[in-house]
Amino acid sequence: MCLGFVAFASWAVKTSDLQAPDAWKIVLLANFGTLSAIRYFRRQVIIEGQHAT
Repeated sequence: MCLGFVAFASWAVKTSDLQAPDAWKIVLLANFGTLSAIRYFRRQVIIEGQHAT
């Protein structure tokens, strides 16, 4: 699901007009989605590491 969100955010940034006055909203969404995905992946690595030992 997180990969889907990152893909959507990437698509939104690529297809939007970044010169528009409200482009900051799209960039904010993309940054938030990317940071959320990174936090999720880190959490999964820690959980899987604990189960492996």
